[in-house]
Amino acid sequence: MRTVTIMLSGLLVLGLAGTAEAKKGKDQGDAAIPQCGKNTRVARPNDEGIITLKEKKKRGCIIDVKALHPTQSAVGMDAVECKAEKISSKAKAGKLDDYLLADNRWVPMVRGPGGVFYLTDHHHLSTAVWNADIKDKDKKVYAFLIADWSNMKEDAFWQAMIKQHDTWLKDPAGSDITPSQLPKSISALQDDPLRTLSAWVRGSCGYVKCDPPGAAKDDDELSCADKFPNVTCADAYFLEFKWGAYLGSVQEVKEALAGEASCSQQTPLNTQCLDNQYDKLSKALPAAMNAAAAPAAQKAVGDGAGYNPAVQTGIAQPKHCK
Repeated sequence: MRTVTIMLSGLLVLGLAGTAEAKKGKDQGDAAIPQCGKNTRVARPNDEGIITLKEKKKRGCIIDVKALHPTQSAVGMDAVECKAEKISSKAKAGKLDDYLLADNRWVPMVRGPGGVFYLTDHHHLSTAVWNADIKDKDKKVYAFLIADWSNMKEDAFWQAMIKQHDTWLKDPAGSDITPSQLPKSISALQDDPLRTLSAWVRGSCGYVKCDPPGAAKDDDELSCADKFPNVTCADAYFLEFKWGAYLGSVQEVKEALAGEASCSQQTPLNTQCLDNQYDKLSKALPAAMNAAAAPAAQKAVGDGAGYNPAVQTGIAQPKHCK
């Protein structure tokens, strides 16, 4: 009996040690991704031009969203609200880190003059993290560097950003702005309802955006690029803004969105304003879907913008996301 007890005790000790080592390994794996800073290295694409998740983890870093500088003036706050709810839910379930570590949620950045980090994509995700119901210390994202232009003069830097299509220098009204007029932080981004409407049209396959190479999908449903293989999908930069500008010129959409629809307030988001905006956008969606398939759309947005001539049924983003 004493021998059995000793054996069981030994197994228990080994089990606890194994659990501790597993936890230690996970903690060390998380700790292996450093804070973004002057030593952050540019990620290298593979032979197919893809920056893999392995490379992102090798050269990437973690950064407070408040330290990120936007390269566009606005986001669709409806999408931000939805993502913020999902992030809050993941955090409560203890799954936020795994969620943000997914391949398609790493934030691409450029290091500019003075060592400032400019995000070139995932403005909605970063703004959602900022507005999520989580602790301030957890308001971070995983990021990877696509270029280091920190030695450039300010003017040369922005010329390079424009040339590489890494910035969208227009305000929500569609007017041109200068780099100095861009928000200085995520918390200062404005709301563009047409950007939200454009995303709904895209999600309903009103136009077709290419699937990012190597990006994980949230579910098993076919993407629009899968559903419409005969449509030339678009990988154009800031595609949603381009389509949003066109949709905003359509009279039926203008009428449905009559009145002030913008909800730019953050921390906290103005949920009442967003609810009212949601209703307006839902009414505008059928007209937007018809407009997206009209021949005039192809002329307005130009080639390479994912024009789909088949009229699709518009599906609004769910009002609440978990």
